[in-house]
Amino acid sequence: MSATPTLTEQALSAPLEQHTPMMAQYLAIKAEFPRTLVFYRMGDFYEVFYDDAEKAARLLDITLTKRGQSAGQPVVMAGVPFHSVESYLSRLIKLGESVAVCEQVGEVGASKGPVERKVVRVVTPGTLTDAELLSDKSEALLLAVHHGPRAQLGLAWMSVTQSTVHLAQCDKDDWAAWQQRLDPSEILYSADAPPAFEQGFGLPGSGRPSLTPRPAWQFDPALGERKLLAQLDAGSLAGWGAQDLPLAHAAASALLDFAEHTQGRALAHVRQLQVARPQELIELPAMTRRNLELTHTLRGETAPTLFSLLDTCRTGMGSRLLRHWLLEPPRDREPARQRLAAIGWLREGFRGERLRDALKGAADVERITARTALRQVRPRELVALGHTLAQATELAQQLHATLAAGHAPSLLLAMAGDLQPPPDGAVLLHRALLPEPAALVRDGGVINHGFDAELDELRAIQTNCDGFLLDLETRERTRTGIANLRVQFNKVHGFYIEVTQGQLDKVPDDYRRRQTLKNAERFITPELKAFEDKALSAQERALAREKWLYEQLLDALQAHLPTLDRVARALATLDTLCALAERSLTLNWTAPQFTPEPCIEIRAGRHPVVEARLNETSGGSFIANDTVLGPKARMQIITGPNMGGKSTYMRQVAVIALLASMGSYVPAQSCRLGPLDAIHTRIGAADDLANAQSTFMLEMTEAAHILHSATPESLVLMDEIGRGTSTFDGLALAGGIAAHLHDKVRAFTLFATHYFELTEFPASHHAAQNVHVSAVESGGRDIVFLHQIEPGPASRSYGVQVARLAGVPGAVVSHAKHALAALEAHSQQAQSQVDLFAPPPATAEPEPSALDRAFAQIDPDTLSPREALELVYTLKKLSEKK
Repeated sequence: MSATPTLTEQALSAPLEQHTPMMAQYLAIKAEFPRTLVFYRMGDFYEVFYDDAEKAARLLDITLTKRGQSAGQPVVMAGVPFHSVESYLSRLIKLGESVAVCEQVGEVGASKGPVERKVVRVVTPGTLTDAELLSDKSEALLLAVHHGPRAQLGLAWMSVTQSTVHLAQCDKDDWAAWQQRLDPSEILYSADAPPAFEQGFGLPGSGRPSLTPRPAWQFDPALGERKLLAQLDAGSLAGWGAQDLPLAHAAASALLDFAEHTQGRALAHVRQLQVARPQELIELPAMTRRNLELTHTLRGETAPTLFSLLDTCRTGMGSRLLRHWLLEPPRDREPARQRLAAIGWLREGFRGERLRDALKGAADVERITARTALRQVRPRELVALGHTLAQATELAQQLHATLAAGHAPSLLLAMAGDLQPPPDGAVLLHRALLPEPAALVRDGGVINHGFDAELDELRAIQTNCDGFLLDLETRERTRTGIANLRVQFNKVHGFYIEVTQGQLDKVPDDYRRRQTLKNAERFITPELKAFEDKALSAQERALAREKWLYEQLLDALQAHLPTLDRVARALATLDTLCALAERSLTLNWTAPQFTPEPCIEIRAGRHPVVEARLNETSGGSFIANDTVLGPKARMQIITGPNMGGKSTYMRQVAVIALLASMGSYVPAQSCRLGPLDAIHTRIGAADDLANAQSTFMLEMTEAAHILHSATPESLVLMDEIGRGTSTFDGLALAGGIAAHLHDKVRAFTLFATHYFELTEFPASHHAAQNVHVSAVESGGRDIVFLHQIEPGPASRSYGVQVARLAGVPGAVVSHAKHALAALEAHSQQAQSQVDLFAPPPATAEPEPSALDRAFAQIDPDTLSPREALELVYTLKKLSEKK
């Protein structure tokens, strides 16, 4: 049996001519957007119908109603007010829905049918441009994926509010890592892709992005290359190193087509291309970002995190750039050196603070530029842009003057030139727009007075109507000699001059009779008729004139888009550098040093987020610790009690290495850092029940990824590996993993464990060393954590004491103490030494049998038929004996 058709399918099944004109128009539009909610503008509301109405009512908790009929069926509908539509759109986007916004584009009464309507934009999770729908500190990313031959993937992604398209190609096995790193809001893929390919978009433990299938023909390499060349206005992609990426070109074809489709126009601001190559970035897997709490805490909150601590930027574009630097640090040390040199210069004499003050109130030029290109920018945003361009001019002058005083970093010198805004750009915006315009162009009151003579005249007609009529009345009384002549207006007959019956003989020849009354006649003159035509349509014409002038202003700004984009990048970079300079001064951080030899040397290192929280809550001081890793000491076996600070110590080493690599000062007395290609972490206990992975299975999966991925230039953090299974299983696995990291991978490794047997590891592994977190007992009962890393293994775990501190009942603690004493005594009596780190014993080769020896002596090429037959009998006898 076939499924029952939906309400929309039932409505579409009837011929359009059977529907009311309004519903026929709606259904024609809905047929073009079958998978998308259509917000259909009707006066002061956006209405949704049939299935869309039922879904919107459920998701938005709005009223579902039935009004009238169309094609013999009740019309199911729901609606939201147009003035608050953005809040409803935001809720739908967060739920992964897409919305086609259908506006009234025709004039009311211009035709006999319904007002002309069309979809002016499609709002999807990956193509957001509205300020109300976007976070200031992060981007909505749109990613297109093309499945090519030999398990290869082509990737293309962008943020519609930025000017860059990114390309990459990768193996299918690397797809999960790419998705985790990019964290797209929406993924485009071919409708012809196999089901298994679509299922791969969901990642364990992560939010599933919105998935949008697109026609297979849109994923065309040749079409994608032509689109990219047209977008970049170039003849070849060789200048970007992107000429030999056909799978990425195919993805770019679908990406650009979809972005243009949703915005309703070409992407005039997108003029840059970047090819992403993973080997150029320090790898930060999803578990590393989570465990180090870079942008979200382990509970999913945005603070306190490393990013929230660093982000004191004055602008949204500065915050987004800072986030990018944090999550995508380059392996090449030159960008970090340039940023450190700029931060050092900004720290001197509080130069950075003065520039930060000049950045106060700066608008988000990056997003305003994008919305200008897409003609979605609002008047108040352009006013803010004008103010910011004036600020940029002052900043450029201030920076030039300061840089001229002494040796200046190259990064800041280049930035001073990029801060120069378009010639007369701020002046044009100041001249064209009112200082406090209306929120929307359709409301009028946007274009400045004196900018356009025709608009000024139309406004004058509206504001000076009474004055004109009084002046006309006075002039006409003088000209005609009719003392009681009156100039008046009513809605039925418009403007008129009224003359009583006794004065009709004085009426001039240019008066034309408009209406006859019992005691008076009403006339109109050519001058009054002309004024009437202007006055009655002045408001409508003024609004139309303002819209036209606003479009002309947007046209004029299109030529300045590249310059505006350059100014935006310069402002964002300056804002980010000033924020890092401020943080380094406020938090007492120092500049790291880079060295070509492999090492991680940190003196008096501190965890920045924990230290800040201590200062905020208790006013306590953070205990700093040294870390020295190099060719002769690549691994630390870290022991000590729970709550003693092992995990904090490990994380702070990784955070300091990351901060240095991104080009920031670090929370330490000094830091020397060698080459680094990845930071891997295996910390904490968690499970993934949705994907049928237990805590231990997830732990082993992450450990396996690290063992396969890490290199001698990687930093690896392993915390309590092997504790999710039996003691002997866990101990054996921990020992094997430690040995592999030491002998085979040779990565810089911090290995925290409660298996005291592993403290024997450094005795047989020359590049490993024991360290421990110190703690002391007070009165045999209390424990004091010193949070100090000291050489050598810990003597005890203090687990029972920690349980008492956690509030475990005294009877349980007492029982545990007696049981622990008994177990330790038994262990000492029955202890047998087992070398956990010895390689597996070689198995002796068995003696070959007579049958094996006979087979080994056969040379088939030299046997005669008779010899071969005799050999068969011989082998059969040997086989029977065996």
